[in-house]
Amino acid sequence: MPINYYLQPNPITPDPNDHSARVISNEVYDLDKVIEEMLLTGTTITKADANAVIEVFFSVISRAVAKGSSVNLPLVNIKAGIGGIFNGMDDFFDPDRHTKSANVTPGVMLSKVVEDADVEKVFRPLAEPILLKYTDYNSNNSINSMLTAGGIGEIRGKQLKFDKDNLEEGIFFIASDGMATKVAVISNRTESKLVFFIPLSLAPGNYTLEVRKAYGTTNRIIRKSALPHVLKAG
Repeated sequence: MPINYYLQPNPITPDPNDHSARVISNEVYDLDKVIEEMLLTGTTITKADANAVIEVFFSVISRAVAKGSSVNLPLVNIKAGIGGIFNGMDDFFDPDRHTKSANVTPGVMLSKVVEDADVEKVFRPLAEPILLKYTDYNSNNSINSMLTAGGIGEIRGKQLKFDKDNLEEGIFFIASDGMATKVAVISNRTESKLVFFIPLSLAPGNYTLEVRKAYGTTNRIIRKSALPHVLKAG
């Protein structure tokens, strides 16, 4: 899969014909997704083993950087940094004027892989929610999922976070007759993940799961996207 990009006007340079590239993420990889991909390689370790090792790995690196050490890995190089203006050689760190940070640069392996990657120009996509995966926690089935009324569901994707105070935005279950049921209780709402309680009122049948979100500043437009497969309530 190539690195997909589209062009947009460059506001920094004076030439109106200058454009810059904006890369589109093909997928969202969190820690769970990384571990899933690790297990697909045929390794004998379990998901619990991988989680435990990675947690220790992250903890060791974080502590090392917090102690002022540099960490050089094939994936990334990390070192502590301090920002802000110091008033002469006699000044000292002041948390009200200065900041601490972790500065990250790509490692040798990551730089090489990206250098060798293919790229492909695409048309600028219309901004809209992108639904990549649905999981029904009660049935633990994420493909052609069952829908457990009164249970917990999760959507993974991109541009998912919406304004919960706008009645037109949100998560909706669309029945085969076109009737829409809006999700009322959402426990986690980020750009890449929505966790919510499935309405208890859903009758048995097939449903399309939609996310609706408003775009724009003045004349806001509602755009919606749906899962590619139908969910079935038992």
